Amino acid sequence: MITSLFKRRRCYAQLNAQGICVALWELPRQPQQGRWVEVNELQPRWIGKSLPTAARVNRRANRTGWRMLPA
Repeated sequence: MITSLFKRRRCYAQLNAQGICVALWELPRQPQQGRWVEVNELQPRWIGKSLPTAARVNRRANRTGWRMLPA
């Protein structure tokens, strides 16, 4: 029960076929239906507009981890 208080919820924007934001939600995981992208925050002003490039979360960049460099 107490761990549920500390679970991180992520922010998602739903986009229509033209790439316009039609909804914003804070959810524990990405919805399976529709075009959803993870965003760094919920900004109601994005609804009805294209998302700013900086708003999208790039998960690939975060998962690169450490690399060994030659000495």
